[in-house]
Amino acid sequence: MKRILIYMLSVMLGLPVFAKKEPVIMTVNGYDVKKSEFEYFFRKNRTETDVTRKTVRQYADLYLNFKLKVQAAMDEGLDQSDSFLKEYRMYRNMQAEDYLTDNAFLDSIAHEAYKKTVEDVGSDGLAYLRVMSFMPRSESLASYDSCVERMSAVYEKLLNGEDFASLAIEYSDDEETASAGGDMGWVMRDQFPPEIGNLIFGLEPGKFSEPVNLDELFVIFKVDRRRQIGSFEAESAEIYDWMNKRPYFKEEARRRKANEYAVKLGWTERDAEAVARLDSVLEEVEPEFGNISREYHDGLLLFDVSNREVWDKASLNREGMEEYFKSHKADFKYSEPAFKGMVFFCTNEEVFNRIKDTLDGVEIKDWIEKVLPINKSELLFRVMRGSSESGIIKQGQNAYVDKIVFGKGEYEPMTNFPYVNVIGKTIEGPESVDDAKSQVVEGFQKYLEDEWVKSLKSKYKYKIYKRALRKVSLDK
Repeated sequence: MKRILIYMLSVMLGLPVFAKKEPVIMTVNGYDVKKSEFEYFFRKNRTETDVTRKTVRQYADLYLNFKLKVQAAMDEGLDQSDSFLKEYRMYRNMQAEDYLTDNAFLDSIAHEAYKKTVEDVGSDGLAYLRVMSFMPRSESLASYDSCVERMSAVYEKLLNGEDFASLAIEYSDDEETASAGGDMGWVMRDQFPPEIGNLIFGLEPGKFSEPVNLDELFVIFKVDRRRQIGSFEAESAEIYDWMNKRPYFKEEARRRKANEYAVKLGWTERDAEAVARLDSVLEEVEPEFGNISREYHDGLLLFDVSNREVWDKASLNREGMEEYFKSHKADFKYSEPAFKGMVFFCTNEEVFNRIKDTLDGVEIKDWIEKVLPINKSELLFRVMRGSSESGIIKQGQNAYVDKIVFGKGEYEPMTNFPYVNVIGKTIEGPESVDDAKSQVVEGFQKYLEDEWVKSLKSKYKYKIYKRALRKVSLDK
């Protein structure tokens, strides 16, 4: 009686009696495909502009086949291989960053850094600075005089128009900047003592200073160019690059995000422990990321298992292809006769007759190798073959074949090889696998895949729930 009263009161007040469960669209070998997962993949993979309930049902059949193949891959242990785990974890961890990181915190730091930079730079802007340094080798007077002499010689080269960066690479004593041509990057006035800042920002772009004595060394400064600080959007890439080189910011952003989840979900862990726990359950607490992670996980498995069960079997199984071709030969019939053979461009008819005699009784796959010796001492002919391994040339593909074989159109003979003729025959359709290999492989793959799916449907229990399928949103 008490339960009934609670239920009636809940209905009257509009309160939930129990947590609403997400509809299950299909079950595949005990795995429930829930509505959110199905909708994610449906939206991502659909190509139609006008989506109907029929479109959803058709996609459900395709998604069922997809999940059956993934289940087969897991049964074969492909999801435990080192290569799979390495690639999946790399992608998964890369995609997880946005969900594990408090990006609002990072944005606030970036804006603060931008604001501080604008204040520090002021109206002077930034200068792109290069430096050349000269240091005495020892504390002796002779070493000091030698340093001054080297510096003066280099300064003279600058005055004569030689390149600053090249001279810095060759003569500067500052190893850190010398290899980069003295490059110090963008600097602002406040980074230097007042007298040096005034010197640098008093130089016009492209100009260099006289040597400056800084107690233990002499320095020549050069300003390549100047600029003002742009908008935050214009400077943000450089700011975030600066932040990425300082791990503290990312670590703090991850800590904040994890602690936020810990409070919301009632965890006792905080800081580093919370970060680790959030990473381990991210697919559960962030359904959107769960779908992204599942997409790559299942996609990798689909590729691996399809390669094993279909693609390799189709391309490497010559006997299977031959059988498939024989039983489906009518599927590859041409709409009009085609030519099987080759076109030969010869210096004269005698050369062509020699080629023809040489190829008598030889299989077409060996023609090129057989006639090459004729050209050994001098170039007597050239040859043109079709697109397939056995030299199929369809009408409209080759002007010479069109004219010589089918009596259509005209062609211009080659100047150096004026005699043109063909060796081969016309055919109504492919005579062997090699006459249409790409189409045969494609058809054989489709056949193998269909047979594979049939076997998977016999092996695994599955069910599509049509009532739940009607709840799938048609919106983009």
